[in-house]
Amino acid sequence: MATYYPVFDLNRLFTAGFPIDRTSDMILIFSDFGVTGPYSGAMRAVVHREAPDVTVCDLMVDAPDRNPKASAYLLAALSREFHPGDVVLCVVDPGVGSQRRGLVVECDGVLFVGPDNGLFEILIRRARKCRVKVINWYPANTSASFHGRDIFAPVACMIAKGEPVALADIDPAQRYVPAQSWPDELSEIIYVDTYGNLMTGLVAAPGWQNRSLSLLINGQLLSPARTFSDVELGHGFHYRNSIGLCEIAVNCGRADQVFGAEIGTAVFIRD
Repeated sequence: MATYYPVFDLNRLFTAGFPIDRTSDMILIFSDFGVTGPYSGAMRAVVHREAPDVTVCDLMVDAPDRNPKASAYLLAALSREFHPGDVVLCVVDPGVGSQRRGLVVECDGVLFVGPDNGLFEILIRRARKCRVKVINWYPANTSASFHGRDIFAPVACMIAKGEPVALADIDPAQRYVPAQSWPDELSEIIYVDTYGNLMTGLVAAPGWQNRSLSLLINGQLLSPARTFSDVELGHGFHYRNSIGLCEIAVNCGRADQVFGAEIGTAVFIRD
């Protein structure tokens, strides 16, 4: 069943002041650039050049391709990897070069840099404390199609080094509007990993496998299990994965092929 998050008054959560007065030990990168082609390397090169004393970690470079919605739920689920003071450089940006804004978002002491396209929406909802600013820094040589390299990476470095950043206020009600109609949990596949396992946007509380909940995907009903070895070889099941999401898998098989599923495929909980 759904996990319900506290409802906050966003106007209370978003405070006027946003001092960047600390340095960071780590910049984590979350993007859909992939490992082939020049994009991941070019953006990472900027980070290494501009913040050589800060550790850089590729948290994920195969986020859902040009899909801020699915990526938003995945990014929020990865919150256990973030520690207060970390800077997270996030680029899933199909609207690059358009009128969409760039944001710096602080959620519970972690600073996120990236586009205002809903990518931070779920993080913002689940945060105990949150502040948002609009990036107001655009170097003269900015490419219309690569803000990850030319804007977001340098801003992330400025923040990590404790340098001043040109930021402007934002009205919480003016955040990316379509994202505000997204559900708190998404009953869809949001990621297919290298083994063919299917992550959903449903939060699975500890003890998920003991709740006797069945999951329906493409007409097939799956029972819960604790882990792969708890079911027979070739059998499908659903379980609470390592980042707290409900995931569909096949023991020593590919769930994406067995169930004919991909990112966006709907799933349904059955009691």
